[in-house]
Amino acid sequence: MKDSATLSAILDGDHATISGTVYRDRIHDSAAKHVTGRADYTDDIAQPEGTLHAYLGLSQVAHARIRGLDLSAVRAAPGVVDVLTVDDIPGTNDISPTGKHDEPVFPTEEIQFHGQPLFAVIAETRDAARWAAVLAKVDCEELPFALDPRAAREAGYPYVAPPLKLERGDVDPAFAAAPRRASSMAPSPSAGRTTCISRARSPSRSPARMTTWSSTARPSIRPRPSIWWPMCWAFPPMP
Repeated sequence: MKDSATLSAILDGDHATISGTVYRDRIHDSAAKHVTGRADYTDDIAQPEGTLHAYLGLSQVAHARIRGLDLSAVRAAPGVVDVLTVDDIPGTNDISPTGKHDEPVFPTEEIQFHGQPLFAVIAETRDAARWAAVLAKVDCEELPFALDPRAAREAGYPYVAPPLKLERGDVDPAFAAAPRRASSMAPSPSAGRTTCISRARSPSRSPARMTTWSSTARPSIRPRPSIWWPMCWAFPPMP
């Protein structure tokens, strides 16, 4: 390490001694704890007695029309406290980033992708929630699906977002006057920027506030993984 004094200050929790300027190398506040194994993640925090855990029930088909959802076996499973469905959502059943209302928290009519959350199980333990989630009986009519953009276009599926075309100058005359022209198509798999970090969240509530512990890079803008990814929630009881 370049700055042993700064490293010692970080390990001792004395952040007030850290100083520097924009043109001087500085050690990140959490770097030393990460490389030495002393960083506390959400799963390392001791949960209060009575904490409840939740797990998402996921679709097992890629595309289907929902005809019915029988959760009686899920509710009757050992350790299950409650099961949350679309009827428990107090606001709008939509978490789409575009605001087009095309990505519900829980679908009511149509399953749009494999692994789509259909409900959430609240149980006394994490294992109890996970085991109960697989007991759901989903009555659905499987529908055709596309696995790449070309197949989706041939099937007449709508665009996820409006098309975007970038060009500069008079493109058509330039192509017409070009001595050599070539055309080709290069398929590219869908990709999204996903940071390789843990995604777990543990909220603790009181009558006046809610405190959330989140093992993410920027917890203030990452509300979705805790409800969207098949991971466990932790809900301590009201004091």
